[in-house]
Amino acid sequence: MGKNLAINILDKGFTLAVYNNSFEKSEAFLSEFRPIYGDSKVFGGKTYEDFTKLLKKPRKALILVVAGAVTDGVIESLSQVFENNDIIVDTGNAHFKDQSGRAEMLEAKGLRFLGMGISGGAEGARKGPAFFPGGTLSIWSEIQPIVEAASAKASDGRPCVTMCGKGGAGSCVKMYHNAGEYAVLQLWGEAYVAMRNQGMNNEEIKAKLLSWKARGDLDSYMLDITIEVAGHKSDQAASGYLVDDIADAIGSKGTGLWSVQVAMEVGCPCPSLAAAVVARQTSMEQPQRKKNAAVLAGHTQRSSSDGGMPPVDNDKFCEDLYWATYLSVVASYAQMFEALRAVDRDYQLEIIGSLPRIISTFGPAAFCKVPCWNP
Repeated sequence: MGKNLAINILDKGFTLAVYNNSFEKSEAFLSEFRPIYGDSKVFGGKTYEDFTKLLKKPRKALILVVAGAVTDGVIESLSQVFENNDIIVDTGNAHFKDQSGRAEMLEAKGLRFLGMGISGGAEGARKGPAFFPGGTLSIWSEIQPIVEAASAKASDGRPCVTMCGKGGAGSCVKMYHNAGEYAVLQLWGEAYVAMRNQGMNNEEIKAKLLSWKARGDLDSYMLDITIEVAGHKSDQAASGYLVDDIADAIGSKGTGLWSVQVAMEVGCPCPSLAAAVVARQTSMEQPQRKKNAAVLAGHTQRSSSDGGMPPVDNDKFCEDLYWATYLSVVASYAQMFEALRAVDRDYQLEIIGSLPRIISTFGPAAFCKVPCWNP
């Protein structure tokens, strides 16, 4: 991810210096990309001191390493060689409380700090991610040209980045962005399963989801990838579709869980976000679920003649499902932003003043186009 973001920044015309804990990695990077971008655009340092000397003042360093103790170690090393007003940017999936502590610690030393979450993974880092910066407010004008150039662009051309507030505000917004993604992705998974249980095949499900996309309000990146997954064929799968050959288990990075924990702490209920986290945790317990399934194998759903659910035609079923999904996406979206308001109230991150920009910048493209929030 660090390599991809570096290439992205170079593509936008900036001059870049890199540092790795192994200089061999830096040398490999230089050997690969100096012939492309030029010797005057790409540099590398053997030590933190060498790396620091390569940077113009005020220095700006973006950290892309494993979150936690490794990040703290890099920050400590940089803080020993950086000078007054230099800028340290951590891009890891950190808890906002940790980022607030880092901001306070570095500002006391005369340095400036951003906790800037990145959404999009390794591919997004190369092609254009969404950035979630928060920290020392005076940084923004100096870091803005770089991150705006490297960021993804909305359909109207706006960069997918805005300053989210002070302290750990950026990482806080990224946490709830991830929790919202968990919820909406869970909804699309459940909508798919509901159609399968209704007896629809993958082509029928794909066609129905495409018709939902055409209606506009639920059009989003998440719906797009659901359509792609539902219709992706595989010669190796018995059914002919890849989705039937994928393990029903998914991990998480901790951000969704933190979001729900903090929301509960500040007294803001977020049932959709919590249910999505629980669903992920349940998926991780695959061995136990298989044991449970074996025990319950002889028990089947009652038919309508036994007093169960009466049959319904697919068109009526899917129309009801569309509106259930619509309402659930709205609820997830609203819970995400209401939790941000409550966290900001208790932790004074100055997010509220940024909420209209945050919602406008990060919301619709990922989750939906439903106008479900009025800041």
